[in-house]
Amino acid sequence: MQTFPFTQLVDRTGTGSLKGNMTPQKIRDAGLVSYWGAEFDFPTCPAFSEGVRACAERGLYAFTPQGKDYNDRIAWWMKNMRDWEVEPEWIVPTHGTIFALASAIRLFVGEGQNLLVILPGYSRYKQAADRLGRGCTASYMRYENGHYALDYADLEEKLSRPENALLVFSNPNNPTGHILSEKDLRRIDELSRKYQVPVFCDEIFADVTLDGSTVTPYGKAAKPDSPAITCSSFGKCMSLTGINHANVFLPNEALRKLYIRQKYADHYGSIDPLLYAGLLRACTEEGRDYVLSLREVIAANRQLLTTRLTNLLPGTYIVPAAATYLLWVDYRGLGLEDAALKNLLDKTLFSGDPGSEYGVSDQFCRYSIAAPTWAIQKSMNVLEKVLKEEGR
Repeated sequence: MQTFPFTQLVDRTGTGSLKGNMTPQKIRDAGLVSYWGAEFDFPTCPAFSEGVRACAERGLYAFTPQGKDYNDRIAWWMKNMRDWEVEPEWIVPTHGTIFALASAIRLFVGEGQNLLVILPGYSRYKQAADRLGRGCTASYMRYENGHYALDYADLEEKLSRPENALLVFSNPNNPTGHILSEKDLRRIDELSRKYQVPVFCDEIFADVTLDGSTVTPYGKAAKPDSPAITCSSFGKCMSLTGINHANVFLPNEALRKLYIRQKYADHYGSIDPLLYAGLLRACTEEGRDYVLSLREVIAANRQLLTTRLTNLLPGTYIVPAAATYLLWVDYRGLGLEDAALKNLLDKTLFSGDPGSEYGVSDQFCRYSIAAPTWAIQKSMNVLEKVLKEEGR
């Protein structure tokens, strides 16, 4: 397996990137990484960049429709990374995960109806519903003994309500990193069929597992005729979030026809030619090796942070995760009020995304740890120094 640039800190200067703009100046001045958002702080897959470079050198940026080459590469990836044999006609490109969800909301959620979300969960699901003038209902996972699990009784009760017209959830879960088992997915499918509520499963983090496991695709667990929309993207395993691209997989032919019609009604154009070239080059053994190596880096970073953070701030609990490059931290054991906790984390330059962005209390924080290990170590050294100066 070749060596990849996971020790290189990516330079955001002059890029206009959202993460760069949102990083506080004091963190930049200290030469530290920001844990905000969910983007890499090292370069993405070299094979992808080589594909983009070759496209740029050719100088052709034409409309690029989905074709056999594209379908073959996506199918190869799903077979080799997700253990799912997909048919070419199931593959439906979209302009990103939230674009794909918005199309599903327009298709299934009428006026006076709601999108049903599982929380903790990604805030932009609700944002999509809000922007479309639709309501949002939540079903909360149980958090017991430091672990998350679905609350099936609550989920079924919410699905039984006719106003809840579409269920969306992420697997692996963002922010907790919890993976729903195939048994969980089949149970969700049973409830979906029982109450005739379509399901949109966001699997953007599914390639980044930390325990050697494979995340079962929802469309594989569900029955072929189920109203199941499985959404996959390279946005997280290759940090391509700004490119705004995803694929949905629709084995149900009738649903697929409806969804494609809605997608074009929502002004879908074609695949970005740079993205097309990058993915054809990256959906190969080289791209697979990159993601497998990424998993090792994230696992090491997670272990480093778990050890140092809990030692430096006794009472801190790192919620166990089987996937993602997110660290979900429970600070309730520190015994601090929300404002005092925020002040402490700001002083130590170790601020993450507050739990309220994911539907829970601000005693929880989410950290993106896709950064060079040395940079995370440096961050912990600053945290230790500030805590000593504070007398903690």
